[in-house]
Amino acid sequence: MKTKFKKQQGILFVLMSLFLMTACQNETATETAEDEVAIDDQLALRSAEIDLISDDIGLIVDDAAQETESTVSFLPPCVTITVEISAGFRQKTLDFGDGCELPNGNIVSGIIMMSHEVDASPARREIAVTFDNFTRNGVLVAGTRSVERVLSNDAGNPQSTAQVNMQVTWPDETTATREGTRVREWIEGFGSGTWVDNAFLITGNATTTGRLGNTHAATITDALRREAVCAFIVSGTVELSRNDNTGILAYGDGTCDGEATWTNPNGDTITIYLD
Repeated sequence: MKTKFKKQQGILFVLMSLFLMTACQNETATETAEDEVAIDDQLALRSAEIDLISDDIGLIVDDAAQETESTVSFLPPCVTITVEISAGFRQKTLDFGDGCELPNGNIVSGIIMMSHEVDASPARREIAVTFDNFTRNGVLVAGTRSVERVLSNDAGNPQSTAQVNMQVTWPDETTATREGTRVREWIEGFGSGTWVDNAFLITGNATTTGRLGNTHAATITDALRREAVCAFIVSGTVELSRNDNTGILAYGDGTCDGEATWTNPNGDTITIYLD
C-alpha cells in the first residue's frame, strides 16, 4: 500500500509541475505579447517625434542653402551665421546658442554645420551636414546628413533629397537611431517673398531603432505635408513594420494640432500627442 501511495504521490507531483509550467509559459507569452504591443506604441511615438526633428533640420538646412528662392529667411534673428572657405569648400556654421526659437515655435540650440564645394552650381548641389551639441525642444541630435539639393525637379519645384544617419537622445536618456532617405519638395510659397506661405511634401523610407534594440521599417505611404508656420506635420501616413507586424501612423487631416494616430499591429488605435 505504501508503494502504491508513493507512486500516486509521484504522479500527482508530475501533473502539478506540468500544470504550473504550462501556466507560467502561458502567462509569460501573454506578458511578452503585451510588451511587444507596448514597445510598438512607444516606438511609434518616438518615430513620429524623430520625423518632426528631422523635418525642422530640413527646414533649417534648406533655408540656409538657398540663394535665389526667397528674399525672406525662415531662420530667426537669434542664429549666428559664419562662412569660411577652405580647400575648395564653403562651410556655413549656424550657431543657435543656448536656445533660439524658430518661427514655428520650436526651440533649437547648438550648432549645425553645412559644407559644399565652392564651385558647385546652385542648380544642383551636394551638402554635407553635421551637428555639434544640437538640440530641438531639448532632444539631442547627432550624426550626419548628406543632402542633394536641386532648384527645379521634374515638377519645377525646389527639392532636397537627404541621406540621413542620425541619433537622438531625449532628456530621460532614451535613445533612438534613424537611417534612411528623406525627400522634401517645396510645393507652395516658392518665390513669394515671404516664408509664411511655404509648404512642403515629404516622402521616403527609413529604419528607426528604439532603446531596446527593436527596429521598425518606416515607409511614407501618403506624402507628409509640412507648413512652415506650423510646428507639426499636418497630414500624411507612415507604415511602420517589424517582422510580420505592421501598423499605421497617421498625421491627420491638415489641421495644425500636434496630434497623430497610431494603429498598432493588433488593430488598436491610440492618439499620439507630439512635441
